[in-house]
Amino acid sequence: MSRIFISHSSTDNAPAIALRDWLVGEGWDDLFLDLDPERGIAAGERWERALNEAARRCEAVLFLISKAWLGLAWCKNELNLARRLNKRLFGILIEQGLAVGDLPADVTSK
Repeated sequence: MSRIFISHSSTDNAPAIALRDWLVGEGWDDLFLDLDPERGIAAGERWERALNEAARRCEAVLFLISKAWLGLAWCKNELNLARRLNKRLFGILIEQGLAVGDLPADVTSK
């Protein structure tokens, strides 16, 4: 079971990988990042099912919030699923110029 799930837009792969590397370096090696060859979605695996199962198993979800993330329905679905599952949620603003006040209420509520 991965304790940490990293939610990100595919356009933000580099920051997601950097966060993964930092977390692993700090001893948090039980995490899920979809594109990670060891801890993510295996080739040929049904990606939607794998994402949902990883979200169910984790204890916390880190959301890498960017304009791209905000524009994707799938990212919002991951947020809503994590809320329904009562996961610990951590939003991380990763885009220069994006402030908490710029975020829609459905992202900042709770």
